[in-house]
Amino acid sequence: MTDKSVGTLATVKNLGISLAVSNLESTAKWYKEQLGFEEVLRREFPEYGTRIVFLEVNGVRIELIEDQKWHPIDRPNPPQHTTIQGVSQITFKVDNIEEVIERVKSRPITIAWDLVVVKDIGFKEFFIRDNEGNIVQFVETFTPV
Repeated sequence: MTDKSVGTLATVKNLGISLAVSNLESTAKWYKEQLGFEEVLRREFPEYGTRIVFLEVNGVRIELIEDQKWHPIDRPNPPQHTTIQGVSQITFKVDNIEEVIERVKSRPITIAWDLVVVKDIGFKEFFIRDNEGNIVQFVETFTPV
């Protein structure tokens, strides 16, 4: 008999994230229009006062959850965004971060922290806010010199 109290809990595979949102429709629209997500599933749970929608693009899945008892938190902009418990940002890897920044700056999107290059770990990154104020990070990786 195997001792189940030791070792890993499970073999994990794909990562998904769930966001509690105040407006399911406008947030789903934002992720579809700005990042190319497509709706793959929608469900209402009236007994809990919630509605959900699953969005996917390139193997990335986001679940948006609208709850009648939703209330916001005031997460500061980076680099202080990690001072509050919980998920501090959603991170998407991109091939050309300068191109993404150019597109962001041509739209009415709030930049939470402009381009930062962390040479020793090979990261170029910047942060925006989605339509509900959640922090979205874009990262381009490179080989450190």
